[in-house]
Amino acid sequence: MNKAQVVICFDYGTSKIGVCVGETVTGSANLLDVIDNDRFLADSLKIIFLEWRPDLCIVGEPENPSEDFKKGKNSFVNLIKTEFNLPIEYADETLSSQTVPKETSKHLIDSYSAKIIFEGWFNKK
Repeated sequence: MNKAQVVICFDYGTSKIGVCVGETVTGSANLLDVIDNDRFLADSLKIIFLEWRPDLCIVGEPENPSEDFKKGKNSFVNLIKTEFNLPIEYADETLSSQTVPKETSKHLIDSYSAKIIFEGWFNKK
């Protein structure tokens, strides 16, 4: 990767979605607030995308998701593609929640998981 890109990474969940913003030169990432996966999801995404102007979105992929989870995640991905016209990549999220440091604030655990997903994706690039 030659040019720095802004990446928004998501740890998708059926009720909450962890979010971090990263960049592709240094691989640094910062936690953003967890967003609710509710009827205001598109509005929450719009706020994030207007502030950070990402070039790419990454969505964590669990190893064996349930059918309901897959449907919800696919709907989330379609929302990003159709409403915001952003490219999506997927990254392994195996053990991302289990490797969050214990001292992490409870309300940021999902966003810390998103950071771990981003770091794994970056390290494979």
